Amino acid sequence: MLLGHFITPAALHASCFSSRPGIKSVLVQFVAIVAMVLTMTSIACAADDAAIKNNPNKSATNSPESMTFEGAQFRKGMPREPVISKLTSLYTLQKLRGDQGEEDSWLISEKANADNYLGMVSFKTGKLSRFARFRKWTDGDDAVELAGHLCDLLEQLTREQGTLASIVTRTTDSGNISVRGVEMVFRDKRVSLNIITRGDLNSKKMEVHLDEVLQ
Repeated sequence: MLLGHFITPAALHASCFSSRPGIKSVLVQFVAIVAMVLTMTSIACAADDAAIKNNPNKSATNSPESMTFEGAQFRKGMPREPVISKLTSLYTLQKLRGDQGEEDSWLISEKANADNYLGMVSFKTGKLSRFARFRKWTDGDDAVELAGHLCDLLEQLTREQGTLASIVTRTTDSGNISVRGVEMVFRDKRVSLNIITRGDLNSKKMEVHLDEVLQ
């Protein structure tokens, strides 16, 4: 599957401030990736939304304009106050700040454990503009190091190659070795992130590879 998206340098520099300094470096790396993915996703959703408008017979349930989060449904364009009211009744919200100053963006975490981050919500001109559900959160040293390398690599490539890139996903299986990967393809370079599984059911080893490829 090949999808064309734009990656903006500003998205790669997103950062946040926390009252718990022990997790600040983790949040900086993690939110940078989240913001990058949200930027790519928002452009893809805009294209999909145009396609839906041109095809009125398409089911509304397939609309990219909404997301179900912990049993509640949120839609782009919803007024800010009902969204904030709903979220604060169930979760703890922490203000984010990007590289261009204050933004109306918030980290969502459990009330009982403010370090367990569940998602992120952003507003523009008083309406919901972005909503992220975090599929995985970790502060392990290896994960933080991998995120740091990914941020560094993408920042470098957007400076060298520009901000236009496409995303390619693939899965291959050659017996004792299987690879599931995603690539961000620039003009003549690509960033490749792969999960590699070696061995059989009785002896399985999994590893993650982050590569810069000249093509």
